[in-house]
Amino acid sequence: MTITQQRDRSASDDRAHLSRLHQILSTGDRAAWTTAALALVAGEPDGGSRDVPGARRDRRVAARSVLDSLGIPSELLEGGSVDRHGVAAQAAAPLLQASAVLGSGAEVWLDQPDEAILAQGRASAQGAAAFAELGLPMLAGLADLLTTPGARMLDVGTGVAALAAGYAELFPELTVVGIDVLPRVLELAERLLESSPVGDRVVLRRQDVAELADDACFALAWLPAPFVPEAALRAGVPRVVRALVPGGWVTMGHGKLGDDPVDEALTRFKTVCYGGTPLNDEEAQRLLREAGLVDVTTVPTPPHAPAVTIGRRPTD
Repeated sequence: MTITQQRDRSASDDRAHLSRLHQILSTGDRAAWTTAALALVAGEPDGGSRDVPGARRDRRVAARSVLDSLGIPSELLEGGSVDRHGVAAQAAAPLLQASAVLGSGAEVWLDQPDEAILAQGRASAQGAAAFAELGLPMLAGLADLLTTPGARMLDVGTGVAALAAGYAELFPELTVVGIDVLPRVLELAERLLESSPVGDRVVLRRQDVAELADDACFALAWLPAPFVPEAALRAGVPRVVRALVPGGWVTMGHGKLGDDPVDEALTRFKTVCYGGTPLNDEEAQRLLREAGLVDVTTVPTPPHAPAVTIGRRPTD
């Protein structure tokens, strides 16, 4: 290849890279503003734009037109078939979190603004209903354990306790113990639980999972690896297993790694920003098996939902 040919190829490569860069910027701009429009419309109080004066009303009207142009009528969010507040939280959470990382260099969850933490918690609350519908039938014996008077669940990294409250609402006999190491998020959780109808069945503790000392008392434990540092996760999993009743289950959320290189890179990036542990299916399964669990498997989850690996404490 001649020097001229090498220069032409290099220039062609540069043009291709620049084209890809501009495509990413354009797509990102569109996705960010579309998601913001969805968060704004879904988060409207009853009455929507009609009760909001001036510029705020204009923004909401314009946001509704964005959804209409995409074939998502805003009326869909008003008919009761969609959890509009959950949708608003799920839409807002990544925008607020990314903004915090860019704006303040936030490296751990503690550095996130209250709005980002609350949005993440409200978004995660939808996981309780999804678990009851999709996950519970896969976990042998768990339905009976959760409906037994005095049943208890462990929610590791409970945050604002929105997920814990969601489980308590679904299972009237259940008390959920939520642990977290961050005083600030626990204060937010206490405030939210004050107005919750199940607040008396959610118990909050400031505690690291690596220091958990409960023994044979939980029917179910939720362990979100993306929010738990690796040292705490590896030390904590055996303690969580010991805290389960015989036949109790661990459900561990983690990223979906290995399918698509871009999705994997994004998942690892988000997990690092959350301060947690990136795990693929095999790593998650190994962690639970080494702690003594049986029936360990990674269960199917919907697209764009976290991967979930489960395991059961033996009964003998």
